[in-house]
Amino acid sequence: MRRDHHHALLYACLLAACASVHPAIALPAIAQSGDDARSRTVYAADYFDDVAPANAYDMVLRLPGFTIVESDADVRGYAGAAGNVLFDGARPTSKREDTSALLKRIPARAVARIELIHAGAPGIDMGGYAVLANVVRRDDASTEWAVEAGLSAATGGTREPLAKFEYGRRRGDTALDLSLKSASEVDDDTGRGSIVTREGADASRQSLDTRAIERNREATAGWRQAFASGRLSLTGALRGERVRTSTRIGASDVDDAEHIDEQERYREAEVGMRFVRQFRGRTTLEAMASVQRGQLDELEHSIEGDDDERFAGETDSGESIARIGLTHARSDALSFNAALEGAYNSLDGGSQLRENGVDVLLPGSDVRIRERRSEASLGATWSPADRWTIEPGLRIERSDISQSGDSPRQRGFTYAKPRLALRWNAGDADEWRFALSREVGQLDFNDFVASASLDGGVVSAGNAELEPDKTWRSTLSWEHRFGEDAALTLGLTHDRVEDVVERVLVVTDDDVFDAPGNIGSGRRDTLSLDLAAPLDAWGIPGGRIRTTALWRTSRVTDPVTGRSRGISGEKPFEGEIEFSQELPALRASWGLLVEHIAERETKYRHDRVTRESEGAGWTLFAEHRIGEHWRLRAEATDLFGRSFSERREKYDGTRADGAVGEVETRRRRTPGVVSLTIRRSVGG
Repeated sequence: MRRDHHHALLYACLLAACASVHPAIALPAIAQSGDDARSRTVYAADYFDDVAPANAYDMVLRLPGFTIVESDADVRGYAGAAGNVLFDGARPTSKREDTSALLKRIPARAVARIELIHAGAPGIDMGGYAVLANVVRRDDASTEWAVEAGLSAATGGTREPLAKFEYGRRRGDTALDLSLKSASEVDDDTGRGSIVTREGADASRQSLDTRAIERNREATAGWRQAFASGRLSLTGALRGERVRTSTRIGASDVDDAEHIDEQERYREAEVGMRFVRQFRGRTTLEAMASVQRGQLDELEHSIEGDDDERFAGETDSGESIARIGLTHARSDALSFNAALEGAYNSLDGGSQLRENGVDVLLPGSDVRIRERRSEASLGATWSPADRWTIEPGLRIERSDISQSGDSPRQRGFTYAKPRLALRWNAGDADEWRFALSREVGQLDFNDFVASASLDGGVVSAGNAELEPDKTWRSTLSWEHRFGEDAALTLGLTHDRVEDVVERVLVVTDDDVFDAPGNIGSGRRDTLSLDLAAPLDAWGIPGGRIRTTALWRTSRVTDPVTGRSRGISGEKPFEGEIEFSQELPALRASWGLLVEHIAERETKYRHDRVTRESEGAGWTLFAEHRIGEHWRLRAEATDLFGRSFSERREKYDGTRADGAVGEVETRRRRTPGVVSLTIRRSVGG
């Protein structure tokens, strides 16, 4: 079945590629920008008229050869966490807000143009990306607001509401943005199925019923104005997330059926500031600062017959960041960038596990962590010839971590992270890119704290000895443009990884636990494909296809068996295909998204191997524009359910003994979901 998915994906790619080179396609013109036309392509707002975009997100999706990379809130500090989208020439102040969400708040009418910036643009810090998208908003006076309401219904009977309010007012360099959002959805963990357990020749079967609801609340505010001959931006946000999960294992008429109730609540507050100033058009100064605080509460309770287990955890975390960056374009062919960043991170975590009223000692159950992190970077962009660009760079990272509680430690890490990137325009339609860099992972503070999954039957200890992984990464990519409206990008990445972070065995006087740990060196190879193309030449006017696919292989030496295997938790294949079509005569659009194609992964612990797989998911959507201000959107997602399977091979002792004592196979099918939303927008 997986082979069929791969063949279908490749066939769709070839079909779209053929369509994109057909001479019958009529393409809108695009423009180049002045002195740096070699590395900056400008798409005026009317370029996107044929898809009738509602917001900047719809417009960015249309850019050929560009895929949105979201900011990563899990990365500490700012430099390595930013995405690949700029807003009015600057990155967002917050790394915790999805780039897609920020784009969706900008009405299409408020966008003046979108620029695709390639490496080599004078005075632009690319942040390690080969391509950036810069959304430039209109500066004329305007006021816009939008209200969106909706309802989603699962085939299992659950109904969840959606409400959103957005307001924006702009006048010259002054702007105010407000947003309120409340959304609930059925989590992917929801579903009904079965658990089959085999021990030797004996087998038993139990029913499985899980219901999980996730509720999100968010309020954000932003202010921008001219200040000290530059532009000052202030942002603030309050966020909350609550997930409630109820699982029942066993038939309803069996007294010793297992009941597992889980509650998880996260609250967060964040404020930020960014200041940008240009000096004589050649030098740009950027300064930013942000403060974030979050609190996570977890409670899990399992009852099975006379057995009673409870796990409780509470984590308070915080991060304060200050960063200053400078870019200077000495000429159109040579520019420099430098930055200095400091961050202070903290985490206070406590956890407790009780089995039948008796406390179980967990290593890392009481942890207080403080980190002082700093990073200095220096880079240059040089175009020695019209078609060549060279980007050398160096970052020096210093991290000092102190840990107190039941595992006191103090450690310091200093790493040099060099990078060299080359770009060659082989012609008007082809571009080759090569990059060699040293990447250093970050220690996840949550790995220092004990955790548990009573449903999964896994208790994890914290590990104060954990070190970050270090990777030498080489990347080669080729981008080919078909006319002005389609692009194909192929990439090959090779990673040589030191100190791979996986699971190791922790032995205490009372018990044996798994914990995060370093298991040695490994490697990883990744082949990527991105394609965007119109389908007019195939008799589908207004139709487009977008495809993203990743093939991945990895190797590491298993610390338990000593044999070679793939890195735990990595998916050999990830892919999605999206078809969409604009129907101007009907003032409507529709499309189909197929994702999670042939996804599977294998996870290794000292006494078990877990193999997970999931069926492809799909979403059919349609949108109708009513007048100038109303949009009605309907979606059907996995209407007949989506299948998940999990096979747990549990060993007697460790996996080195080679004796599988029990095999547990879990299968479930999630409910389908239908949603309807209506949006009213005014102004812009």
